[in-house]
Amino acid sequence: MSLWMERYWKMLLAVLATLVFVLLVPLVVFAIRANSESCLKGFELQNKNQLLEKKLRQSQESLREWETQWRSCSNVSKDLEQHLEELTSQKNLMLSQLQELKGENQDLAEKLRNAETALQLEREKKNSNKTNSALPGPQSMSELLGLGLVITLFL
Repeated sequence: MSLWMERYWKMLLAVLATLVFVLLVPLVVFAIRANSESCLKGFELQNKNQLLEKKLRQSQESLREWETQWRSCSNVSKDLEQHLEELTSQKNLMLSQLQELKGENQDLAEKLRNAETALQLEREKKNSNKTNSALPGPQSMSELLGLGLVITLFL
């Protein structure tokens, strides 16, 4: 039995040694390749690639935010331009109305001057027709002013 056991252990040891050698050789090859310069550069490039992808995502997010703000500002700008056009048309309308009112004011001022001139002529006429040189009383003065006002309104 001892010969058989001895062979068994030798065989087991041979199998284990072969197995260790078979597993150790690829492990050594893998370790050498993993620590090689090209592999290390590959890991470095992979890390840089991941960082660049992260920065790209952040830039795209930022770009979307800026586009949203730009659209909002563009809408506000359009609204302001429309409001400015409305205000400009209102200003032009008010200026034309102001010119009309100035014209009417000048016409009324001219009519008032004409009425005052006519009133003055009437006074002079009455004064020359009267034999006494007394000034007209308050009643006749108010009648003349009323007559001048009526003339002004109807002209």
